[in-house]
Amino acid sequence: MKKICILFICGLFLVSCNSITQPFSHTIIDFVDFVKINDKEYEALYSVIIADPKNIGEKIGEVKFKVSDNVSNPSYRTKDGDAAFWDKGTEIFSVTNREDLIAIKDESIVNGYRIYYSRSDDNNFKYHYKDINLESIIKIELYDGNTTLTNTLKNDTEINDLLSILNEGTVSSSFSPNTTQGYPVSYQIVLYSEEEIAYYYSLFFDGNVWFWHPWDTSIISNEIEFYLN
Repeated sequence: MKKICILFICGLFLVSCNSITQPFSHTIIDFVDFVKINDKEYEALYSVIIADPKNIGEKIGEVKFKVSDNVSNPSYRTKDGDAAFWDKGTEIFSVTNREDLIAIKDESIVNGYRIYYSRSDDNNFKYHYKDINLESIIKIELYDGNTTLTNTLKNDTEINDLLSILNEGTVSSSFSPNTTQGYPVSYQIVLYSEEEIAYYYSLFFDGNVWFWHPWDTSIISNEIEFYLN
C-alpha cells in the first residue's frame, strides 16, 4: 500500500510540473521576409535589385511592428505596417513606374535597396533568369563576395560572350560542391536593361568547379574567371 501511495504522489508531482512549465513553451516560426503596406503584402525578391537609386520613389509609409521578435502564434494574421524582420520606424518607398514593387534601404545590397514584390498584382512571377529578355541587357556588373565592384561590361560582344558562358552551363541538380577547404567563394553578377530594376545572381567557386542556381544548379565553364578577375 505504501508503494502505491508513493507512485500516486510522484504522478501528481509530474502533472503539476508540466502545468507549470507549459505556459512558457512557444512555437518557433520560420517567417518569409515580407512587408505589408496599404493593405498589400509584399515578399522579398532575392534575384532583383534597384537598377539606380534614382528609381526609388516617394516614401509611402513605415514599419509599425516587427513580427519575428513579437509573434509566436502560427495563426497570427498580418496587419498593415507589419514586417517580418525590419524594425519599427523603417521607411518604405515606392519604385518609379512599378506599382507591384516597394523598396527598403539596405546597405548590404548592391545599389542600396532591398526590393519587395506583390503577388496580388500579377499572378505570373517573372523574376527568374529564364524569364529575362537577354537581348535587352545593356550592361553587366560583377562583384566579389564583399560586394566590391570588380568588372563592368558595356560592350555588346563582351556581354554576349559572358551570357553564352552562363547559358551553356550544364544542369546538374545532384551536384554537391567540395567543402573540404571551406564554403565555396561567392561572387555576384548584375544584369542591367532599361528597366527600373536589375537582375542579381550569385556565382560560386568551390576550388575546382564554378556553379550557380538560375533555377536548377548549373555548372559553368572556367572561362567565367576571365571576367571575374
